[in-house]
Amino acid sequence: MKLEFIPLYEVFEKYKGGCPICKIIKDEEKAYCEHLFEDEVLKDPEMYVKIRETNFCHYHLELLNNSYDKLGLAIALKANISYKLQRITDKRKSLKKKRGKETKNKCLICDYLSERDKYQMHILMDILHADKEFVEKHSEGLSKLCFHHLNMLMESAKDVTPQIEKIIKINETAIEKNITDLEWFITKFDYRFQDEPWYDSKDSIERALKLLRGGYYD
Repeated sequence: MKLEFIPLYEVFEKYKGGCPICKIIKDEEKAYCEHLFEDEVLKDPEMYVKIRETNFCHYHLELLNNSYDKLGLAIALKANISYKLQRITDKRKSLKKKRGKETKNKCLICDYLSERDKYQMHILMDILHADKEFVEKHSEGLSKLCFHHLNMLMESAKDVTPQIEKIIKINETAIEKNITDLEWFITKFDYRFQDEPWYDSKDSIERALKLLRGGYYD
């Protein structure tokens, strides 16, 4: 087995809470954020410029504030805010001058995770090509792919192989069941059905949310 296959194999074997690829991206997000504000990273001129000039999204600002090293965060925020203040000062000085359209930088962490997302999907496609029994062995995990990763899978596939076809079918079955369970959940609020059992509908909203947004926020 190739070394790069191991993390995905492990998450498919151990994680039962939702989309396995979302889980591995969430773990990579945690590791990247923890690493981002270490001394050697902040002292790296190239990384310092990236941190200074990025536009951290709202979600990652909250995540960094609630979960990670405050000293490193303070250093990063000082650099980031100082840079933005300088940009405002430059704009004020050139308000009457003709200037080109400003390029807006994306969130550094979001960009990193987007690249890791593509990489993990590439690895999954390689695994499906190399391991013909992967779908059979991990059908439960593959049936929990969120819409984002299911669409990525279909877009990454060069053709609809039997493996890809099976993954699509097991996800269609799981999604249809989720819809049926949501319908029963709604029906249970009709007083005529209040004494009927809930069946599998109690977690139907949770499953629907994971399907729509992925498992990033478990």
